[in-house]
Amino acid sequence: MADAEQPKAKGAGGGDADEDYGYFFYPERQQGVRKKGFFDKLHEGRSAGQTLKCINNVSWCIQKNPMVKLLINALRSQGCAFDTSRHVSCEECISRVNGGYDPTNNQIVVCKNNSKSRDVCCSVLAHELIHMFDFCRAKADFTNLEHLACTEIRAASIMHCSFMSAMNEGDASYLNYRNMHQECVKKKAAMSVMLVRNINQDEARSIVEKVFSKCYKDLEPFGRIPRKGSRDPEKMLAEGTMYGYCN
Repeated sequence: MADAEQPKAKGAGGGDADEDYGYFFYPERQQGVRKKGFFDKLHEGRSAGQTLKCINNVSWCIQKNPMVKLLINALRSQGCAFDTSRHVSCEECISRVNGGYDPTNNQIVVCKNNSKSRDVCCSVLAHELIHMFDFCRAKADFTNLEHLACTEIRAASIMHCSFMSAMNEGDASYLNYRNMHQECVKKKAAMSVMLVRNINQDEARSIVEKVFSKCYKDLEPFGRIPRKGSRDPEKMLAEGTMYGYCN
């Protein structure tokens, strides 16, 4: 799940009294129901301006952002289709959630009321595409806490815990970057697990620690953690052709 600030309410979104698997944040979704796709939203007439802006941002990211392009290529190389009109949905979300991945419908949700800038939209898509890639490649079971923690570790490591972002949040310094990058990843992954499952911070952290070593080392399909502000994403997209990650 992309960044959020508040914990979920229990029992929302069609789940039982104890678990809703994060559907609370997405009022347009209910478990087990295939939601309308990307372009369908244009014809609903509700929040049309936000919807159109979201659709334009998503289209730009898919065509221009190297991280997003590489992930889509990697999905297809694993035999998993990606069709924007089927697999991405712009929706209004609760709280400060920017987006999410719905494994029941195999769809990425971009929160049109929160992910208003192009940069945020691209970051959301890349983050959620990592989850979609793990669902495709590793058959990740998002009801399994260890699987959930693993994919959140990967998304946090690759997309969010850059040196500068970790510095800004007090999780790193020039002298201890490696250790504190790992701490940043653990914190963000544990928070993401807590947001979509009814467990406390200690339980979430324990699950993250249990799978951390293996999942932190898994950098597919990128091969390395991109440096913020560098040309690493463009280089990784070009290198992807050597590993079969091409259109």
